[in-house]
Amino acid sequence: MSKKVGIPRALIYYKFATMWETFFTQLGAIVVVSPETTKNVREVAIEIAPDEDCYSTKILHGHIMDLKDKVDYLFVPRFGSKHKTDMGCPKFIGLADVLRSLYPDLPKLIAPHYNVAKYGHTKFDFFKEVLKVGFVFTKNPFRIIKAMRKALKADKENKKKLIIDMETLHLWEQSAILLNIPPDEIKDEKTLKIALVGHTYVINDSFCSLDIRKKLQSYGADVITSEQMPRELIDEQLDKLENRLYFEFEREILGTIMYFLENGGVDGIIHLMIFSCGPDSLAGELANRFALKKQDIPLLQLVLDDLTAEAGMKTRIEAFVDMLRWRKEKHATHIPTLRVS
Repeated sequence: MSKKVGIPRALIYYKFATMWETFFTQLGAIVVVSPETTKNVREVAIEIAPDEDCYSTKILHGHIMDLKDKVDYLFVPRFGSKHKTDMGCPKFIGLADVLRSLYPDLPKLIAPHYNVAKYGHTKFDFFKEVLKVGFVFTKNPFRIIKAMRKALKADKENKKKLIIDMETLHLWEQSAILLNIPPDEIKDEKTLKIALVGHTYVINDSFCSLDIRKKLQSYGADVITSEQMPRELIDEQLDKLENRLYFEFEREILGTIMYFLENGGVDGIIHLMIFSCGPDSLAGELANRFALKKQDIPLLQLVLDDLTAEAGMKTRIEAFVDMLRWRKEKHATHIPTLRVS
């Protein structure tokens, strides 16, 4: 009988979902991914998760509870970094140990550890971790290697579809193409171009982000997200900082904001921030300072947590969109930066 492995639909699932699901499926495992976040998942998470966790980490606890009685194993990788200096969130490294400590009745956790920046892990270390995980499901090393190759290929192809190149970006900036689902047409109004930046596990979680992508689409806005931006462009922007920002996911966020503040190409930028996320707060403060210096492109920063009300959020987004339309119509050149929590 095939073993069931559960993957919580939270945090870095949104970065590596294709790779993980392909790998386990190729090994003959049944992959069970928790459903999308719901009100019930959030309520369970807020009740049981440690108070000091950020909102997104708390949400993961709710997904773990949804899976724990349905699977034989839970996959919670201890991902530190894949870059020689840049780091992921420190909580990712200790998350598996925290879960084991808080919930002794969980299924067995599969928690491979990979951290280039702190421990100097190499491709060989990655390969050893892959084998260790694979042996849980099969004793055939060749099958594991084959599954790994297919998983890496699937991940590469997925990123190729997701991340655009510079030519595509420039075409979008010129309104020559659309990147996502066509926005609703608003009578007598031109389509707005808005950059939506934030962690992938916020942007892609419609419940936690209060379905902001669909809202913007309904307001006649075509959206580009930070996860779609060309990597070389992000690196080019971050090289302008006096000191290196070594939080990997925050580089994606800040680099996108810096690019559009400097080069235009959008009518406005919306930055989704997670309450009590340290790296997010750092990137947000830097973004705010850059926006105050270059005020041609409005920046709206929204802080999300379990108390964020949809009605209040909708009002703020509508006000921001209305301001962008007024600016577009009046050709305003000075709009103050907005930071809303």
